[in-house]
Amino acid sequence: MDGPTALTIDARGLSCPMPIIRARKGIDTIDVGAVMEVLVTDRGAPADFRNWCLQTDQKFLGQVPEEGYSRLLIKKVVTETKEKGRVFPHEISNADLAALITAGSAPVVIDVREEPEFRAGHIPGAVHVPIAEIEAAVADLDRNQAYAVICRSARRSDYACQIMDRLGFARVQNVVPGMSGWAGRIDK
Repeated sequence: MDGPTALTIDARGLSCPMPIIRARKGIDTIDVGAVMEVLVTDRGAPADFRNWCLQTDQKFLGQVPEEGYSRLLIKKVVTETKEKGRVFPHEISNADLAALITAGSAPVVIDVREEPEFRAGHIPGAVHVPIAEIEAAVADLDRNQAYAVICRSARRSDYACQIMDRLGFARVQNVVPGMSGWAGRIDK
């Protein structure tokens, strides 16, 4: 660990975006150089927090697995925590994606949520790739194919789009606002 733990945020039992929301409120209460630990059960949270730290210029120190949950350690390195927001420039709305699906001309939909979220309901035909596995899972995909990447709130999918863009995928779009606002058909 890098510095004393100044604050513990218990976000066990919560899913995206709630652990980040709690951490966002907490980090501004500690001093620069201090470490905040966030207790999480959401398996997507480590990837969410890595991305959040990139977005806020804080430092993700790592993940410590515990029985039934993980401890995520974040070091505060800048005084003011300002999120840059979604940074991937190519987005598609839920309504536009639904229209493409209805017309039969939809891009390949990649759902980056965790397994329980995906099982609870997903866009028919969506390819399930949890965010933590995105780099390895897309390695053999066609880089010229059109892809629409979705998660619950467009945060994880933004991060996944950035990764795919970095890997040379030319036609990737982030689905906004994501499954939290999806009104189309879903499969379970």
